[in-house]
Amino acid sequence: MELFATSALLKKQFNLSAGTSDFGEGVTSTICTFSSDFDFSPIRPDAPLSQEELNILTENGKDGNFTFRYPVFYDSQLKGKNNKAILLLHGLNERSWEKYLSWAYFLVKHTGRSVIMFPIAFHMNRTPQQWGNARLMHSLSDYRRRNKNVQNTSFANLALSLRMEYTPQMFPISGTQTYFDLVKLCTEIKEGRHELFEANTSVNIFAYSIGALLAEILLIANPASLFSGERAFLFCGGASVDKMNPNSKSIIDSEATRQLNEFLKCNYKVSDLMRIPEQNMPMLPKAWDSFRYLSCGDCCTRERDLALAGIKGQIKTLGLGFDSVISPRAIEETLHSNFSILSPRYPGSHENPFPLLKDEQGREVEDTFNTIFSEASKFLA
Repeated sequence: MELFATSALLKKQFNLSAGTSDFGEGVTSTICTFSSDFDFSPIRPDAPLSQEELNILTENGKDGNFTFRYPVFYDSQLKGKNNKAILLLHGLNERSWEKYLSWAYFLVKHTGRSVIMFPIAFHMNRTPQQWGNARLMHSLSDYRRRNKNVQNTSFANLALSLRMEYTPQMFPISGTQTYFDLVKLCTEIKEGRHELFEANTSVNIFAYSIGALLAEILLIANPASLFSGERAFLFCGGASVDKMNPNSKSIIDSEATRQLNEFLKCNYKVSDLMRIPEQNMPMLPKAWDSFRYLSCGDCCTRERDLALAGIKGQIKTLGLGFDSVISPRAIEETLHSNFSILSPRYPGSHENPFPLLKDEQGREVEDTFNTIFSEASKFLA
């Protein structure tokens, strides 16, 4: 696939507010609506903060986190409903689907599966509107840099950094909400209650970055046996949370990273942090155990290794040599085996694995993209 030309076309034509977008070459997208069953009160930290910072920290997401839209890419030639799907899970602190449009497009073209682009809680179009106020975020970020000596603070990561520093509980809370949102979505699909899919549809997963953590938990916990025979391709992910280094201007800053790591060492239960809908309570213990195994690499080592061994045949993991957020070493220390590392020569990063480059480097980017997604397509088809 000609990555750069296709990406430009998709960005121009994709519209999350539109009902349907026809991209040509046999790929179309449609927009679906989802309502989360979760509700929780915002956490108000006991810290000397400005009103603007408190507004960010106490945001409950009522303006988009609970009822929202999500795109599904599918084969334009498909007659009726599909019986094969791929759930595409994105990375941490993402606000736009642009990076993923070409990923979904390729997967549809080479697998025939419909690709569901589902947003994590408080991400993408589930992000509170005030977090997109660039002027406010720049101002608060400058204050953090000047007065707290925080590295890698930026307007892009300010909101999530504040949350992870002062209310790191939101990491498991948002993760739990997303987990059960996905359980609800896949239950609707499997039972034939989704407008685009037949009953008993196969739902494989393409998971990137923190999305790989969600994928691992879904396969290990296997709620309601929804993922018994499903597969997951983990790209730039798969490591335990404590092995990751999210300290980046695109993700969270240095102080937020430190506070999150300290919080994850604590012995707590998510049921102490939020109200779990009654129908989901029976599925919570195994999901929570799976999260704990994958949060601290130096804790629960035996349990984590046994859990990952149990899904070894269901996952394929590929990392990138230049990735400093979820490094090859972090993946190896978690998975031990059953992964591969590709080391392109072009200047890429975890956040931007396929940068827009020219000439020979540009050709290598396209070749790398096609290699990775061809491998993913073969595994997930």
